[in-house]
Amino acid sequence: MVFDIKMFDVDRNIVIVESVGYESVLKHRHNFIEIVYVNSGEALHYVGEKVCKIKAGDVFIIADNSEHSINPTCKDKDFKITNIIFRHELLNQRGLPEPWEIFSFDALPNIISEIKSEYNYVDSSDYVLLLLIKNLINYCLIEKERIKRGKNTGKKSKKSADDYIDSAVRFIQNNYNKNIKISDVAAAVGLYPSYLQKIFAKYRATSVHLYLVHYRMEKACQLLSETNLPIDEISHAVGVNDVKNFYLSFKRIFSVTPKQYRESHSNME
Repeated sequence: MVFDIKMFDVDRNIVIVESVGYESVLKHRHNFIEIVYVNSGEALHYVGEKVCKIKAGDVFIIADNSEHSINPTCKDKDFKITNIIFRHELLNQRGLPEPWEIFSFDALPNIISEIKSEYNYVDSSDYVLLLLIKNLINYCLIEKERIKRGKNTGKKSKKSADDYIDSAVRFIQNNYNKNIKISDVAAAVGLYPSYLQKIFAKYRATSVHLYLVHYRMEKACQLLSETNLPIDEISHAVGVNDVKNFYLSFKRIFSVTPKQYRESHSNME
């Protein structure tokens, strides 16, 4: 899926969109630069094979064509973001942060507020908006350098809970189409299943099993919209051998059947 700035506003070069309960189930890419600021709530930000936790007060910049998606880990109504969208040609700047680099600093809320105020001003100026946006980007680049300094300690740190969870997530993403169990995931990261379940619930607000089910259903969405494969084959392709269970899981998550989803999202002619 490719998004274009014209989808948001054909009359402006810079667009600001406020979203509540935003959830991009399918990965997508776009031909513009997007700055995402998290107003409230928590979510997982997927970029290619990487996954990052984001929370209120965080900001990240997507300046390339990386496939990405955001999935809230809190109640939909509690997750709110601000999207600042503008054309590449407006920003002649190299060395922008990678889309998986997350930043948070004291001045950030005020900078976002200034950008919004200028955008909503009756005589809003793209020139002023761009200056404010460049200021935000420069703050992120400064923060990036400070983070680099902090990592240059020369000491090897012990694995944190986040490290184990990230390893578990990568294992699931690489093996979701197989008949894997929680014990397989735990063995792959070197933990007892009960402890993996405990830290997963604490830091991701979900269980390993539910994460696996959701990830499989997201992949099913992609196959439903991008291929003509029969639904029973899609079920097997995402690692669910019981087709009835596949239907039940899919409808529980998306409130529609796989067939209904395909009818409303198919990209096939």
